[in-house]
This record gives sequence, structure tokens and C-alpha cells, in this order.
Amino acid sequence: MSHEKNLKSLFKVTPQEIKELFQIQRSKKSKSRIIVFLVGVIFTPITLIGALAGYIRAYKRFMFPKKMFPVFSPMLPIVRVAMISGAVLIWIALFLVTFIIFKVLGIDFQSVIYLLYYLGVNLILSLIVFAFFNRWRVGYHNYLIEGRKFGSARLAREEELGPFRGKEGIYIGGGYTFSDRGHILTVAGTRGGKGTNLIIPNLLGLGNYQGSWVVIDPKGENAAITARRQWELGQKVVILNPWHLHPDALGRPMSYNPLDILADKTSINLIDDVQIIAEMIIPVDKNDKDKFFTDTARAIFTGLILYLVVTQPKEDCTLATIWNWVRFAPNEWDELIADMSAVDDTINGSIIRNTANEILGLMKSDKTYASVMATILQNTDFLKSSALQQSLRSEFDPKELTNGNVTLYIIIPADKMQSHARWLRLVTTTAMRAVVRNPNKRVTFLLDEFAALGYISEIEVAMGAYAGFNLTVWPILQSLSQLKKYYSESWETFIGNTAVKHYFSIADHFTADYVSKTMGQASHVIYQRGAWGIQNPQATKRQLFTPDEIMQGSVDNIFAFIGGKHPTYFRKVPYYEMPVFIVDGKPLYDDNPYFK
Repeated sequence: MSHEKNLKSLFKVTPQEIKELFQIQRSKKSKSRIIVFLVGVIFTPITLIGALAGYIRAYKRFMFPKKMFPVFSPMLPIVRVAMISGAVLIWIALFLVTFIIFKVLGIDFQSVIYLLYYLGVNLILSLIVFAFFNRWRVGYHNYLIEGRKFGSARLAREEELGPFRGKEGIYIGGGYTFSDRGHILTVAGTRGGKGTNLIIPNLLGLGNYQGSWVVIDPKGENAAITARRQWELGQKVVILNPWHLHPDALGRPMSYNPLDILADKTSINLIDDVQIIAEMIIPVDKNDKDKFFTDTARAIFTGLILYLVVTQPKEDCTLATIWNWVRFAPNEWDELIADMSAVDDTINGSIIRNTANEILGLMKSDKTYASVMATILQNTDFLKSSALQQSLRSEFDPKELTNGNVTLYIIIPADKMQSHARWLRLVTTTAMRAVVRNPNKRVTFLLDEFAALGYISEIEVAMGAYAGFNLTVWPILQSLSQLKKYYSESWETFIGNTAVKHYFSIADHFTADYVSKTMGQASHVIYQRGAWGIQNPQATKRQLFTPDEIMQGSVDNIFAFIGGKHPTYFRKVPYYEMPVFIVDGKPLYDDNPYFK
């Protein structure tokens, strides 16, 4: 205690502060450098040279390609092996040389003076060797610093993408599969090969995906090529094909009634499901100049659907019935409104009665009523197709999708993609609702020609929340401008909610610019090669891939972002060039009906 008091009185310091002043704080890096230096002092600089030569060789082979700085800690195991190997090889050479010298000169190494000479010379030479090594190390260190000056964007390394090889899941190209929960986005220009490179290989079983598929199939091409193989893989194949495309290849189509998800009249979700169906038929358009009439028409249509499913027999609960109702003669329409006003259902009766009152109120204003009814008539016009009306009967139950062994093809002719897009919206959305209400095994919604669906609030919700229900949404677009058109306020969030992104056959500048910016900015380093390695490194900035390089490179390659890793790219490989799909000389796929 008196000692501490003396220190405090004389110097105003504590013993702890004195201890910290003279204490040597060693880091792992400094400790490693000291050990290497002592190797030179004790075991000769030649040994040090061998160890450092091994380090330099291993650094260039294993560390520099990974942009790792030339430090001794942390040290890769292969670098440690290289240093030991270098030291051992030098020792072998040193032993032979020393043996010869000692024999010829007859030196007595036990003499103290020789030992002092030995240590002194080793000390000086070790310092020289370390100085040259440090000069080499500083060159590479400065190179790497410059390499991060304007950005450090790079492509993913093979080992980083290793977790996406060899697992069962969705085939995402390049030999990779995606087995985690999450969504996928593919952007590929017209005739870019999205079907041949991604869709068809998956439906032929590449990746060994375990789960159900819901496939929007314009023209029926995918079903014609892969339906047989899906059946062979043990899937229940369901083909919705109202217009009977390729009847010889696809056989009898099944029918599907979107209103079947409303079968439980006591469900607390009934009105919500009715509203989403009404939205699919009378879409929400954020740029709608007649929003009042559209919203009112949708509200009335919601009430009509609710009245239908609550009061009518099951065989009449189809959208064809409502198509007919809204085209009633005036006296029949008045009777329908009167019936709605008298509904006494304890759960949903008030909504139906209020809808009837709303209609009666609108009828007092001829102009407003006419505009609202015109909106309903216009948006239900697609239901007049006799082929479509026949396909709206109850047959396929979408709840079966969650069993994980169903492949549902939704086929529509190319010339009806726009006029009958509401049918696509209905099938897709109601199937998605059925899956979310009964989550079980994985279901993937492969939505080719996604832009034809227009804006769907259900999809927007699905991208943010439905992955947790073991549901994967895989939209396929021709350009990002299509996505921005329909999801103007959330299109970048939409992209951000996907775990895998593909871009290929890019032909528009908007998409190319976005991909280039997303891939990031890199630092291109220019340097001189001197006797002791890298000298005078200087960096210039550039995009990892410029928009022009994206457009040119995506002709033959797929640029991809996988699972939050750095971007990568790989060659396109169409299914008909994959040997795995030829067994005993026969293809596992059927002919493309458009290229016989």
C-alpha cells in the first residue's frame, strides 16, 4: 500500500497504469510475424527464405484470387503446409551444403565464437530477407486496397455456390438447384429460351423437385412436351384447356370452378374470398380515371357473388350464372334485386341486403347507374365464351395441390391472352388462396407471361408473406418495365422479395441498366510488375458488367443472383441438349407441337 502511495504522490500514477505502459500487447498477426522472424534467426535465413517462398506461392494460388490480404493470421491450412514444405526443402539443400563445407574445412561448430557468428549473421540476413518480403507484401496489400477504392463487386466463387449443387429442388440453371423456401424471378426477352432452359427442364424432373406445380402455359407448349413425364414421375396431371389446344397430345381437359373455394358458407373468410374473386374480374387499376364507377361496380359484383353462393344450389354456383344475371331483362333484374333484399341468412344476409339497397339507390341516377352497369358488363364479357363456361364446372379441387403431387397446367391460346386474362387471374388467385388456407407440402406457381395477369394484390401479398406457407411464386417476364408498369410503387420491393433472379436475352435498356447497377461497381487496378512484385497500383472505376455487356452477354448466358450471394452467370443449355433426358436412346420428353 505504501508503494502505491509513493507512486501516486511522486508521479500521480497508479501501478496498474505503469503496468499497462510497459505491457506488450500482441495481436495474432504480430505474434505470427515474430515466430516467422525467429525461424530465420535460429534456423538460418535460408530456412526463412524457404518458408516465405512457400507462403508467396500459396498466396498467389489460394489467397490472392479471393482478394485476401497478405497477412500471417488468419492463415489458411494450405498456406501453412506450403511454408513448412518450403522450409523442409531448404533444410535438405542446407544440410547437403553444410555437410560438404564442414567436411572440407573441418569447422568445430561447438565453439562459442562460431555460435555467436552464426546467430549474428542469421540476424542480419533475416532482417534483409524480411525487408524484401515486406516490400513484396506491401505491393500486394496496396493492390488490394486500390481494388476496393471504387467498389468491390465481383462474381460469386464456385465454393460460395456449392450449397446450391446436388440438392433436390427447383432447377435454376447452370447445374444449380434451389431447395429453400423463397420466390424466383425470371426476366427473359421474347424467344429468349425461358421455356427450353428453365421451365421444361424442371417439368421433366431435373432437380428432382418434390412438390406440386401450377403452370401458366400459353399455347399449351409445356404441357404437350412434359405432361407424360410428369405422370411418369408420379404426379397427378390436371390440364385446364377450355379451348382444346392439341387434343391429340393432351387428351380430355378437366374443368375448374373458381367459386368452389367459397363452398363453406359459414367461413369467416367467405366475404374476403368473394372480394378477391370480384377483384380478379373487375381489376384494380391505380391509374383508373373512373375509379368511382369501377369501385362501385366491384362492390355490387361482390354482393352478387355472395348472394349466388349463399342461396343457389351448387350446380348453379358458377360465374356463368352471374354473367346471365347482369344481362337480365329489366323485369327479371328487378325480381333479382327483390330476392336479394329478402335474404335472411344470419351470417351474410346483411351484406346481400345492403348490396340490393345500393343498387336501388344507384337506379335513381340514370347516368351513374348506367356507367356502373356498363363497367360490370364490360368486365364480365369474357364469360360469354361457351368453351369457357363449360370449363367452369366443378371437377378439380385446388386443395389437392398441397398434397405435393399435383401438376396443374393452365392453358390459354396466344390470341386470348389479353381478352381472357381475367380467367387466368381467377384460376391463379383462387388456387393460391386454397393453398394458403391449407398449407402442407410445397407448391410452386410458375407464372409464364406474368404481365398478362396485370396487377394482382394477392400476388403482391404472396411475394412478401406466402413463402412461409411453403408456397413459391415464380413470375416470368419479358422485361422489368412490365413489372414496373403494374407494380409501379413496389416493383423494386417485389424484386427484393425473390431469392433467385434470372436475367437473359435482355433486349431493353431499362432492364440492362437495372441489372448492371445491381451487379455493382468494381475497381479496375492497373500496376507495374517489378523485380519484387506489384508496384504503383492505381485503380479506375467501372461497372462489373456494363449495360451493353449485359445485353450482349445475355444472348448465350443467364445472369443470376442466387440466395443473396454475389452474382454469377452460366451458359444456356436447352433441354434437348441435355443427355440426362435421353434414356435407352429415347427422349423423356414429347414433341413440341409447334416444331414437328
